[in-house]
Amino acid sequence: MTEVLRHLAIDLGERHLAVGVVNADGVVGVRDRIATPPKDRLTALERLVDRVLAATPASSRPTICVVTGPGPIDDAAGAFAPLGIPGWQQLPIRDTLQQTTQLETILETTGRAYALAACDGIDSVIGLHLGDEVDGGVVVGGRLLNGAHHRAGGFAHLLVDPDGVSCVCGALGCLGAYAGVHSIETSTGRGLVSTPSALVTRAGIMVARAVASLVATTDVRSIRIGGVVVEAFRERFIESLNTELEERLRLPHLAEIDLKVAQFHVLAGASAIARSIVATSTPSM
Repeated sequence: MTEVLRHLAIDLGERHLAVGVVNADGVVGVRDRIATPPKDRLTALERLVDRVLAATPASSRPTICVVTGPGPIDDAAGAFAPLGIPGWQQLPIRDTLQQTTQLETILETTGRAYALAACDGIDSVIGLHLGDEVDGGVVVGGRLLNGAHHRAGGFAHLLVDPDGVSCVCGALGCLGAYAGVHSIETSTGRGLVSTPSALVTRAGIMVARAVASLVATTDVRSIRIGGVVVEAFRERFIESLNTELEERLRLPHLAEIDLKVAQFHVLAGASAIARSIVATSTPSM
């Protein structure tokens, strides 16, 4: 009988800590989540992981742990190092969870993991995740592109308006300044769902500019967009995005692209990364 491999999937955000045991088909078994505490996040995460593992039968124990969170990742420190989101800065996530779970622990950004989850059934795709920050990834031939420092897909710092607003990186007009939760709420002083309609429209325009540039430079035609910003802004955002894309995609070979909103459960990205790792490390029969 073939062993059913399971993995521990974890997603870290400004609003939640989510943990679950997922099987090889992506089905989530034992799971739990809590609101992200303002302090002592690492302690809260350890307790949540312990609770999930304690409720998991011995026959369903995971074999690997994958954690998604706000990027970029400091590989040497085994930590997330997001600009402008201090709550996750340099916490020793990898070492702490490896000690807690006794499992090999892999860190990946939420956006890159989202892109891999979005390529299910598609050979190549650009995934753009509009969450606490803007992030994403490019999948070609079923494989997530990494780049020199494992950071390919850092779309937050694509230039979309040379004379635009300031970004946390210090430059002007970066996509992340218009389409990430943290930047939007900081600029308005309101919750995301109370964002003025003009800024919702502007976010759609800026995302469209980024998408047009990505499609033109990568020649990847399938685009998947998701995240809490898309959920909150809904039709006005999508309409603005599509209208701007019609203006930007003037090259004949870019006349038709496959752009869809794709939302997944919160552990789908970590699960996709884990399954990819298991698939590439398991010898074929």
